[in-house]
Amino acid sequence: MHMKYFEGFYIKLVGKKDILAIIFGRNKCLEGSSSFIQIVTEDKPYAANYPFHAEDLFERKHFKTRVNKNFADENGLLLDIETPDFVIKGSVNFGKFSKIKYDAMGPLKFWPKMECKHCIVSMEHSLEGQLTLNDKIYNFDGGIGYIEGDRGRSFPQKYFWSQCNDEINKVSVSASAAVIPYMAVKFTGTICIVHIKGKEYRFASYLGARVKRIDDKGLIIKQGKKLLQANVLDDKKGLPLNAPQNGKMSRIIHESLNRRIHYKLTINDSILFDFISNKAAYEFSEHLVV
Repeated sequence: MHMKYFEGFYIKLVGKKDILAIIFGRNKCLEGSSSFIQIVTEDKPYAANYPFHAEDLFERKHFKTRVNKNFADENGLLLDIETPDFVIKGSVNFGKFSKIKYDAMGPLKFWPKMECKHCIVSMEHSLEGQLTLNDKIYNFDGGIGYIEGDRGRSFPQKYFWSQCNDEINKVSVSASAAVIPYMAVKFTGTICIVHIKGKEYRFASYLGARVKRIDDKGLIIKQGKKLLQANVLDDKKGLPLNAPQNGKMSRIIHESLNRRIHYKLTINDSILFDFISNKAAYEFSEHLVV
């Protein structure tokens, strides 16, 4: 790893009634190296931190990640954490991953010294199993999963991110946009991927997409004749999580797993989908860099 570096995987589990997100990560900065797991519920965050060990694993090409006794790959995940603050144990099996057609970064994956590089491991896959968190059982039988990853030095200074799997409309959405510094310039870039009944639609700066709106209330992306909108309909406050800033997990962001968001995709005057989700994951952050 470089002197200032982070990498991690975000694993979202949505059951019939329960929602959890698990973040496997590691970071390196001037103060040292560490591995960590963050757990996000609908109402409280938890974190377990460990010294970095050589056996810790973060493999992107063939998704595998391990921190301490906790492990995840394309078959599923196993958690076994006991801290003074919380205990979580159990396993969840994954069905076949729905992978995107090619790298989310497109040609940008070859750009050196980017602040943050993004990947999507699976837009959706079935779930089976359960986790027990502080004596509460989270059941994911018949649920839907989603996995993505990030690596680099820092999260973007300003960004919007939202993700949703809608069973009724058979739609999976991963929508993000950010203000990206590169060399001596800044630009607002976007990567949004939609799966509709097995078909992929991609919005990306490298494909000519333009960000028409990015704030805490929504994201609007236009690419040719396609228009994607994600409008936030509630004012729930997200839960605090640690995020990287120059390799150090010192920045606080806020995430919600159950925001009410209106998603709409149109091509010309044709509506491909138009629905409201009450189980949308959401982050918006604008960080003042001193």
